[in-house]
Amino acid sequence: MFSRIKRIQGVIFLLALSWVVGCAQTKTVPGYARAGDHVVLGLGGIERNVNGEVALARSDLTITLTDANNVVHNLEARYLFKSFPDYSSWLTGSNLEGTITNYALTDMVPFDGGWFAVVPLTYPGQYTSPLPLAVGDATVAVTSPKLTPIGNAVEGDLSAIPIEIIPGTSAPDSEYIRQFLGYLDNGRNFLIEPDDLTGVSEVGGAYLVIDYNDDSFFRPGVEPVVVPAGHNPFAQLSYNHVPNGDGTGTLYVTLLNPAGFKTLANLDQNSSLLSDLRVRLNYFPSNNQPWATEAKASFSVDVANSYYIDMNGDVIANVTPVMTHVEDL
Repeated sequence: MFSRIKRIQGVIFLLALSWVVGCAQTKTVPGYARAGDHVVLGLGGIERNVNGEVALARSDLTITLTDANNVVHNLEARYLFKSFPDYSSWLTGSNLEGTITNYALTDMVPFDGGWFAVVPLTYPGQYTSPLPLAVGDATVAVTSPKLTPIGNAVEGDLSAIPIEIIPGTSAPDSEYIRQFLGYLDNGRNFLIEPDDLTGVSEVGGAYLVIDYNDDSFFRPGVEPVVVPAGHNPFAQLSYNHVPNGDGTGTLYVTLLNPAGFKTLANLDQNSSLLSDLRVRLNYFPSNNQPWATEAKASFSVDVANSYYIDMNGDVIANVTPVMTHVEDL
């Protein structure tokens, strides 16, 4: 019976999550909790509310809860993760058809995901120490220099997310917490993006040359993988891995969108945002260790042979790819 209840709770959580992807949350998930529980907060769309941030960190968030006695308690985000709707989801389809405006959700970005924070109702960093929360209606407030909350009649207001505190306290639930771990950002990756697109409103794509100098760093049989940093399916990525036979090698990467990578103001149905003009290099070190120092010494971008192109295929001058390890973002 216990495992069945857990499965039902998981289904409820996933259904709730599917409705809040891309939007600021109108309530916490669940909408009521005891002191010591963990709740999930939807922080808004990655493109729409968070300006395309790819490295939103727990330290970027300030979270407080004001209880029924008007006492303010400091909270923290224990986990922070992204979630994306399915390509055939209601949210994606309504964006492409333009019917989402019927629900007063204007300026939604197609294929956008959402940032979610898992927040314990405990003293920060003390997950076995429930806060002394007054029973009754409360509100949670989230602020961050990286968030641009919408807070209209349909979407939630991040400065006053309602939650009901019920009697009792809750001990840590390891099964509930464990379900989030696989969605957390893996530290074994690099982000490669243009150094400066000031004044650029439209880009056709990129050609990137990435070198490595010691393939013994890789887990045997598992090569590095280059993937789009965004979720827009109109961004077309292909790459070729060419080992030199002496432990060194090169990854040749092409990222294109025939409809262009554009600013939000110029975005059309088949184009991608300029923030989609990024790729991730995921590496898999031997013994499954992060080894960030070794990774940063192993990979490099061949800037002389890498470039960005305009819609005519011509090289855009003075725009250079920069590769940053995720731990440095």
